[in-house]
Amino acid sequence: MDTDLRDRRFLVPLLAAKGVSDIGYALDFVCLSIFVWTATGSPLATGLVSVALYAGAILGGRLGHAYGARWDRRTAMITADLVRMVVLLTLALAPGQAQLYVAVFLVGIGRSVFEATLSAATPVLAGARAQLVNSVLTGLKGVAFMVGMGLSAVVVPLVGFQAVFALDAGTYALSALVLLAVRVPFRDEVSADRATGTPRVWPVVVAAGLVPLFLVRCLDAFGSSSQHVGIPILGDELSPGAPTRAAGLLWSVWAAGLLLAGFVLRPLATRVIARAPNVVFCLATIVMSVGFIGIFWAEDWPTRLTAAALAGVGDAFSEVAFKQAVQALPDTERGPVFGLSQIVVNAGFMTGLIATSLVLTPALVPEWVLLLHGVPLLVAAVSAFRLRAR
Repeated sequence: MDTDLRDRRFLVPLLAAKGVSDIGYALDFVCLSIFVWTATGSPLATGLVSVALYAGAILGGRLGHAYGARWDRRTAMITADLVRMVVLLTLALAPGQAQLYVAVFLVGIGRSVFEATLSAATPVLAGARAQLVNSVLTGLKGVAFMVGMGLSAVVVPLVGFQAVFALDAGTYALSALVLLAVRVPFRDEVSADRATGTPRVWPVVVAAGLVPLFLVRCLDAFGSSSQHVGIPILGDELSPGAPTRAAGLLWSVWAAGLLLAGFVLRPLATRVIARAPNVVFCLATIVMSVGFIGIFWAEDWPTRLTAAALAGVGDAFSEVAFKQAVQALPDTERGPVFGLSQIVVNAGFMTGLIATSLVLTPALVPEWVLLLHGVPLLVAAVSAFRLRAR
């Protein structure tokens, strides 16, 4: 079958379904934490929602790392969607704190498995258009987060949490149905025949020169915990009595940066990322860190919003460049390496969230963000210099 014809026929509905399920995830991201907060009023109970999400994502990454070389990718992605659909439907029918933590944990597993598997399958699905698809996925993520986070402020008061959970379940059901209808290979036929065991992933990462990227991603994930905790605190400072207004605006502008990079700026970056994805990844991480630091150190709203958009652009380019670097690996190695990436990133996030929750006080937010983002910024700068020198 001609690759271009296959792309036009199947990629559009697949990307559309992925965008819809990302809207569901964005609703989950906001509503699950708020559900616990309104039910308990406990910061600890609310913080455990994020811990459960990232713990599930680590386990999902471990599954991809162990089995991603040989499992059926379509089946793995459909299973990930169906698991998320079932747990959210269960939560819609029988809401409760205990069920919620289990649901969040399983949503984390499902998202990690789905994202890593889709990234590994993209070169097979898209062929020569892999970088275009990577950029479109990043742009759709920006759209989904803007829509989902915006809807969370409107839908919950109108229909309640249980209806939102049911709506989220529907987005995953749609994604699973589209995957069932996409009758194209998700894996190279030759690699499928050769995948008989679990490859040794770290030697592959070292041989491909990906160690600096993994180190920077881990440190960046650890540092990103600072804004996840700091932006709600900043929102309360900027908009007393209505912190969600300021925090929601900042996150929406960040998501707009993802959209801008994924769609508008993509042609400008295509050639550069194709030639040196490792270097672009490091430089984009620097841009992202500078943007998040700027959010907390800016003294006026225009500068603060510009910094948020800059963080989104850097985030998008770093994601696309990292995918391009890993997707250059043989098909049997991509799945385990993307699974390992999920482990590294989510472990960094979870560790950073725990450290930030224990250490951070409202008075130290700008300094804490500068410290935690300053480290990956410097490591990325050194890595970019060394990679460029090579």
